[in-house]
Amino acid sequence: MTSTSGAAAHEQMMHQLIGRMVSMAAHLEMRLQIVAAHLVETPYAAHWIHGESSSRVAKLIRDVAKEHPAVSPDRFVEIKEIIAECNRLFERRHGYVHGAWAVNGSEPGKEESWQTMRLTRGNQRSTFSPLSVDDLVDLIRGFDGVLGKVIEWQVDQIEIRESLRGVPRENQT
Repeated sequence: MTSTSGAAAHEQMMHQLIGRMVSMAAHLEMRLQIVAAHLVETPYAAHWIHGESSSRVAKLIRDVAKEHPAVSPDRFVEIKEIIAECNRLFERRHGYVHGAWAVNGSEPGKEESWQTMRLTRGNQRSTFSPLSVDDLVDLIRGFDGVLGKVIEWQVDQIEIRESLRGVPRENQT
């Protein structure tokens, strides 16, 4: 295989992985919106939750879970940790989807180096982040893992909420 065909295969792999990563992130964003809608317990939740940014939905979940009578202090700590993990993954995703991709390595015999450049609010200098197949695979696995945690938390919370139906709020702990 020539270096040109190797570079093309690497580029194709990067693009396939970016597609998978974006898809996993979208699934997680949707699940967080569903969790938020369940926590606020109103049929009108879709008017201010669906389509919101992941950071705003994460904040809403934290705020509502903190006050919700069916969310125990232990469950609140659990969802806070899950949301923190989501936020770290979404921040890593930003480098891939909002950065300008660059490939350095046009010199013969040199290995390509992939990176993104981003301009971020409040920073005078550009932010550079390396891009790699390994990092994308790790990010995809991270999204998959935390998606499972969010779903598990939601299912458990639905069961808790259902078990508290008919119990006066002052007796819910």
